[in-house]
Amino acid sequence: MIIRRYLNNKRGQAIVETAVVLPIVVLLLFSIVEFGQILNQYLVITAAAREGARAAAVSNDAGAQTAVVDSVASINNDGLAVSITYPEGKREQGKSVTVTVSKPLQVTTPIIRELIEQAFAPDLPVIIAQSVMRVEQP
Repeated sequence: MIIRRYLNNKRGQAIVETAVVLPIVVLLLFSIVEFGQILNQYLVITAAAREGARAAAVSNDAGAQTAVVDSVASINNDGLAVSITYPEGKREQGKSVTVTVSKPLQVTTPIIRELIEQAFAPDLPVIIAQSVMRVEQP
């Protein structure tokens, strides 16, 4: 009888502990998922800059723009900016071409989005990747 009463008293404690710890665990889980998505965005933008630089090195600027846009097809490309620059402003064989790709960071979890907006307001983070290659064809 005494053991039964003791166990009944412990049930309420477990519910309170769960109520206290559960929001922290859920926030931690969402943070891990968001970190993975942000890392994915960074890797896609970096690969797109590399693809754009390669396309600019062997073809023209329009081909490089298309290569970048095609490379970021796996993520939302809202706010995507592509910059293609040459030294001395003109394309010459043997000189370098620099492709810079930037895109605003996109976070899907509302609580984490609010935390980022509060931490970085008014300048939200932007993912920037740059790649340089040598022009092979004039």
